[in-house]
Amino acid sequence: MLALKLLLRNWRSGELKLLAVSLILAVAVLSGISIFSARLESILLLQSNSILGADAVVSGSVPISQEWIDRATEDKFQQSFSTMFMSVVYAGDEMQMASIKAVDSYYPLRGQLDISHVAYAENAVDIRTASVAPAAGEVWVDSRLFSALKVAMGDRVSVGDVDLTLTNILIDEPVGVNPFFNFGARLIMNIADLPKTNIPQENYQWLLAASNSKNLTGFLEKIKPKLNQHQSIATIESSQEQLTANLKTAKNFLIIASVMAVLLAGVAIAIAARQFSMRHTNQVALMKSLGASAVRVRLLYFGQLLMLGVAAALFGLVIGYGIQEIVAVNIKQWYHITLASSGAYPYVLSFIGGLVCVLCFALPALWFLPGVPPLKILRRELAVNMPQVWLQIGLAVFAMVTLVGLFSRNIKITLSSTLGLLVVLVVACVVSWLLLKISKLFISNLGGVWRLAFAGMQKRRGQSVVQVAIFAVALMLLLTMTIIRTSFIAEWQRQIPADSPNHFIGNMNAADVADFKQFLLDRRINVNPIYPVVRVRIAKINTVEPSAELSNRHPAFKQELNVTDFDSLASDHEIVEGQWWDLWQKTAPNSVGVSVDAEFAKLIGLHIGDQLAFSVGGLALNAEVASFRRIDWESLNQNFLFIFEPTALDRFSPIYGTSAFIPTGDTQYFNHFAREHPNLLVLNFGSMIENIQKIISQVSNGIGLVLWLTLSAGCLVLFAAVMGSIESRKQEAGLLRALGSSRRLMLGSVLVEFAILGFLSGLIAIAGAESFLFALQHLVFKNEMQPHYAYWLASPLIGMVFIATLGVVCCRTVVVTPPAVVLREAT
Repeated sequence: MLALKLLLRNWRSGELKLLAVSLILAVAVLSGISIFSARLESILLLQSNSILGADAVVSGSVPISQEWIDRATEDKFQQSFSTMFMSVVYAGDEMQMASIKAVDSYYPLRGQLDISHVAYAENAVDIRTASVAPAAGEVWVDSRLFSALKVAMGDRVSVGDVDLTLTNILIDEPVGVNPFFNFGARLIMNIADLPKTNIPQENYQWLLAASNSKNLTGFLEKIKPKLNQHQSIATIESSQEQLTANLKTAKNFLIIASVMAVLLAGVAIAIAARQFSMRHTNQVALMKSLGASAVRVRLLYFGQLLMLGVAAALFGLVIGYGIQEIVAVNIKQWYHITLASSGAYPYVLSFIGGLVCVLCFALPALWFLPGVPPLKILRRELAVNMPQVWLQIGLAVFAMVTLVGLFSRNIKITLSSTLGLLVVLVVACVVSWLLLKISKLFISNLGGVWRLAFAGMQKRRGQSVVQVAIFAVALMLLLTMTIIRTSFIAEWQRQIPADSPNHFIGNMNAADVADFKQFLLDRRINVNPIYPVVRVRIAKINTVEPSAELSNRHPAFKQELNVTDFDSLASDHEIVEGQWWDLWQKTAPNSVGVSVDAEFAKLIGLHIGDQLAFSVGGLALNAEVASFRRIDWESLNQNFLFIFEPTALDRFSPIYGTSAFIPTGDTQYFNHFAREHPNLLVLNFGSMIENIQKIISQVSNGIGLVLWLTLSAGCLVLFAAVMGSIESRKQEAGLLRALGSSRRLMLGSVLVEFAILGFLSGLIAIAGAESFLFALQHLVFKNEMQPHYAYWLASPLIGMVFIATLGVVCCRTVVVTPPAVVLREAT
């Protein structure tokens, strides 16, 4: 009860406000980011899985085991069954080869089917979302097949031996496990009609979805050992690796950002708690003189701290929830997407994080209070033993490791964060100590504001070292956040630029190539390289057939591959060994040159000059390895494992293919061109790119919010660090004013002092940020490190200007207040 009374009294006096604000900000940042991250991760996972059509897909050439189906039913997973095959489709006198998908009424489990009665529909008024897949007896066809068959709504379409009624035009659907199955014309039918077609089936798909991803993951792990060699499991991680990597990177960023913001708030908590404890030495001395024991004193202050921590944590949770809810509403308004529920875990974790901040940052500053001697009440100049700095640093590091470990559950992120912070602290202390040592040598030769500034730093040597360390850590974390966010967004935009190819066009003959080039020129669309393509199998490596062990290393040995011959090297390819055709000299006269993907060559142990034998529809093609290429497989351009020297494939009657960016305004013209060339295989993956860009945009907005929260925490730390030296400046300022020093001289010395501290802090901060980023890039994000030269110049200048300005603003009241008032308050 006494602890509550003391807490209320201290609150009314204003002594706890900075401490409370710091605690509230720490919990608000933790809860806001963790709740938002959990909700964002849930909806991003759902949106990502909408590309696949489910959370996981088990596919193979044999039907799914009934035992697995029963177990999935017991676990209450959503299930859907489908099969895919190629077949000729008939309508009257017209016929067309099509990719056919037979699905049940539950398809898709994630995502949606967009349909229309208008071919090539683009206007929203013409497109609607299907509530259910085609019913038995019905069939939906895409726009290309609709045009090729020359049908109308209600016409009969034959698939094998069954006639089905055309009821809708398929505009868009989930890409599925194999996006290349969507080449050319597409048709979707009900799986109940499949037996009537009498078409043999060799592809079965079992789609699964669950509200709890961990349960589904556990189930898949159990059945994985029972899969035969013709079956496989696909998830968004395996089918969309780059998207998964981006989501993982965003999640890691949000984790690091939240912990950085909390560490900044934690530093402010430690400073505020230290100021609070210094103001209460006389109160504790009085209590001890009246007989209060050390245990009693500690319990009183621990009780105040605990009540303040719980109240601040709860209030911070409310603020954090409000922050993320504002973002969620904006996301719903901007993208028409409702974020999923986060569950209780982020709230509990954020509350615990707030208590960890209280125990590790605030409690050490109060723990020494029972050591105040009762004589302090009579002799106010009596020194009080403060807690060792190394103890506070040790507890701060422990708090950081605990928080990073709890939120990231990633040992690499934890080690990188801890190492980066320790390096900055050590460097900051060493550099500031050296500066103070060196300044003794020339301080006597200085005059005016410079002499007064260096004299003040010498007098407050310990505070100056601590301030440089605090400023450097705060600036380092803010720089790290800014650089990471900028780098990530630039990397994502580089992966999928605005003019990324959104159509793939294949199966072109020579006449089609000329017409297609003319179409692109007429519409002023950039012409991408058009490659000749043939399908080959790897027959021998250095006259030896690939072994079973070698074949298991890469799927290229078990299937036909698309290969090409070309004279110029693509912009996103790089020769890492050997020579391109303009410099290459063959050693085997009966072979043609071939350039091989460097990763594939390393995997199977290829060397320059090795001999490869390929089978092209039963015809032999011998080749000599001329070079290895590094390929950007993440680009949406055409990539080939093997590229032969020019004209090497002419005798095999190649077909031609390319990728192109067709602007939205030109889509209807392209569709008209495609209708006039029904043999073309066209894959429109513009909707998939749009979905990925939407996901990246959402993540970028979330990261922007995190950066602003971290900036707020950083400003709070800088303010608290400057305010921490106010008490020691009061008596000095009063004496100098009483001795005739002008306000201009004193403000100038404060400006110079904090400018020097800010410049040093900024220099140390960018060095620490680069080291921290180096560890993160190599251990966590797996990217190459790029130096940030602009920040090396900007960081010291920003630190100097910002901290100098903050120092003058905070210390101005001490300087402008009359000397008598300042001396009376200081004593």
